[in-house]
Amino acid sequence: MAPTSSRLRRRSYIPALCSIAALLWLFFKRPPAGDLVPNYGTLRPLRPKPSLAIATLFCGESYDDDSYFDFTRVLTYQLLHDPATRLNASIPFLVLVCPTAPTWQRERLRADGATIIETADLNLPSWIHTGVTRWKDQFLKLRLWEMVQYDRILYMDADTTLAGPIDSIFDEEIVKLPATTLPSRKAEIKGDEAPLPANYIFAARSNNEFTGQRDHPFPPPPTTLFSAGFWIIAPSKEMFDYLMSVTSHRRRFNPTTMEQSLLNYAFRREGAMPWMEVNYRWSATWPNLRDLEGGVVTLHEKLQWAGPVELQDMWKKKKRKMDAFYAEKS
Repeated sequence: MAPTSSRLRRRSYIPALCSIAALLWLFFKRPPAGDLVPNYGTLRPLRPKPSLAIATLFCGESYDDDSYFDFTRVLTYQLLHDPATRLNASIPFLVLVCPTAPTWQRERLRADGATIIETADLNLPSWIHTGVTRWKDQFLKLRLWEMVQYDRILYMDADTTLAGPIDSIFDEEIVKLPATTLPSRKAEIKGDEAPLPANYIFAARSNNEFTGQRDHPFPPPPTTLFSAGFWIIAPSKEMFDYLMSVTSHRRRFNPTTMEQSLLNYAFRREGAMPWMEVNYRWSATWPNLRDLEGGVVTLHEKLQWAGPVELQDMWKKKKRKMDAFYAEKS
């Protein structure tokens, strides 16, 4: 019986050894914790007259028609020419154009008053892809972090409709005052990624997709994830380097929603650089009439064909005003 008993004891060790091996595998597989570098990438103090800009992205091929060209032109008109919503003249409207954007559309947007920014493709690894072609160039938004000639940039998707002026968003305290990267969250600082800047600005809006979509309440409740169609940054080459370093790690974020997933990973609520939330009146995804009646300034929806009829009519009226404005100038 002794040999049999010995074999049984050896077998009883097997599950324990497997558990230990699994724990060791997880430990060594997990990215090592990193450290913050003191004063690395510290943002310069905001100047008395800061250099501000608003930006969007235009690729010219999001759909098989000119829908996004129309969206971009109407947004340009709202920000630069419509008396009800136009910017302070000191704030330029930047249109980042993809390499594939047709020349005639670039020149039309330039003639409309937009500042055209020619962008070069990013060198992204092959694991980042999706079957939805209109997202494939969305990572070019990251180029905004390289534009350090500006103190603050507000990005909004081209399919955004303005219900009022947007300028004063730059007066918000969380837009003016950088947040400090949190050394106390050491476990969230990955040693296999580029160093985190010592401070940063990334402010966005909660995503109504997760609170009822079109039927979301007003005011909308906060969500863990934000929409990548409306956010404010302080440009920083160090932050650009960090974001690009994340892309080199397979499945560090879910590529299905492309840059939105990357940004939600980089500025995750539980991370060392949690995203800050601007007031709900600045922007709404899945907009409804309650948002408009409640004074929300920007409505993010393809109102050329989607959303409540009243909001679609609002966008179409703005397009007619734009057409009449340019017809009068020609």
